[in-house]
Amino acid sequence: MFKVFLVDDEELVIKSLKASVNWNQYGFEIVGYALSGAEAFEAIGQLNPDVVFTDIRMPGMSGLELIKNLKDAGNGALHIVVSGYAEFAFAQKAMNYGAFGYCLKPFDEAEIAVYLKKAKSILEEREGSVQTDILDLIEEENDRSRERLRKALLSSGIDMESDEGLGVAVSIGNNKLKLDGWRSCVTLRIGFAKHAYLFRMSDHHRLSAELQEAAMHGIKGVGFSGVIHRVDRIRDAIHSAEIMAYQYFTAGARLSVKADGLQEKAPIIKKLEEAIARKDGYLLHELLDELGTLFENGQLNIKHALMVYNRIQSFRHQSEEEPFEDYVYSYEKLTSLFRTVQDMLKHLKELLEVKHNAVHELMLSKPQNRTFKPILEYVNDHFCTDISIQSISKEFNLNANYVSQLFKKEVGTTFTEHVTNLRIDYACKLLTTTDLPLNEIAEKAGYDDYFYFSRIFKKVKGITPSSYRAAL
Repeated sequence: MFKVFLVDDEELVIKSLKASVNWNQYGFEIVGYALSGAEAFEAIGQLNPDVVFTDIRMPGMSGLELIKNLKDAGNGALHIVVSGYAEFAFAQKAMNYGAFGYCLKPFDEAEIAVYLKKAKSILEEREGSVQTDILDLIEEENDRSRERLRKALLSSGIDMESDEGLGVAVSIGNNKLKLDGWRSCVTLRIGFAKHAYLFRMSDHHRLSAELQEAAMHGIKGVGFSGVIHRVDRIRDAIHSAEIMAYQYFTAGARLSVKADGLQEKAPIIKKLEEAIARKDGYLLHELLDELGTLFENGQLNIKHALMVYNRIQSFRHQSEEEPFEDYVYSYEKLTSLFRTVQDMLKHLKELLEVKHNAVHELMLSKPQNRTFKPILEYVNDHFCTDISIQSISKEFNLNANYVSQLFKKEVGTTFTEHVTNLRIDYACKLLTTTDLPLNEIAEKAGYDDYFYFSRIFKKVKGITPSSYRAAL
């Protein structure tokens, strides 16, 4: 819902305007009203509405003066002037001051509806553009981009230099949090079924309660990083909030605020690595049990889960000379493989049992009379999907290690390197031939997380996706 603010010195007119339109039907809601220009100027600065309906003639600050003062203050609301005077001069002057429309009293829903439909179209386009710009600027690391980011947030009603500062939250799930009631909020789609929220706030304890109430069906987890006052810390704050949002997977917590007991450098990970170095399978079993308790108590997070999974997979392949493709590189992939971290730990225990009993050695025989061509064609056709060595091995009824060896032998790169090159090349094509936002390009290229896509792109091409597009 977009937000509407009403201004008129007669309360009866306010009530008439409220009743004249089914605001929700057109995607709007009234968030406040004022009976004077001065009162409206202060309230609009706090509520940051998307559309302002204002009378022209009011005592003190007129409607035209209100529009001018709001424009000078950097407010980006669309202004629709209402008046009982059917005079062209008033309408012309209102337009010169930057008004979006001009309506006469008494109000006619059909007339107002035309403006609301146009306003909604403009606001949706503007919203997408602002969000894309902000997401892009967050990834850039230079003073010019930081200043542009600060101004972009300011135009959205978020002043990083205020005492309130910026709050950052991340939700994971098919739906978004409904934070429209907040005075200022920017919602960013940072991956498939994953959103970040940047908003002005004064009390993080109050925010936690608000988020708890806002959580709805389809949202698995919500994480909150804390309050920040510098634009160069937004990216880290988003990552921190994202990690906390995944506590639904690791600790069963739907809402998670950064906790004091969380271990950033967990000693048990070092113990795990030492056990792997000694090839001590029995100790690894014991450590997995201990890890289960630490995850359950919320002392470890999704980053630790990813470390544990990949280290155990590494242990399984220690005796193999060829590179293996069982690593998981993203939180999304890990949570798609397992329902909870306890399921993951159970699976890893079973893998250790297989290794201990040498059962998997029976699966290393190479199938005969197989051709690599259909495998390569399949990968080249499906690289934008959630493809993996495991999925290919099931598709072609081959051993996963054998498929991995084929890629190294026939293509000269690992499977992961081949898919990455295909995805980045496709992303480059989209960057040069379309105007799609960067987060949509990331998803179309097969990446569920925008920031991960940006890091991989920079690693392969040497520059960020936005810089690549700008250089063309």
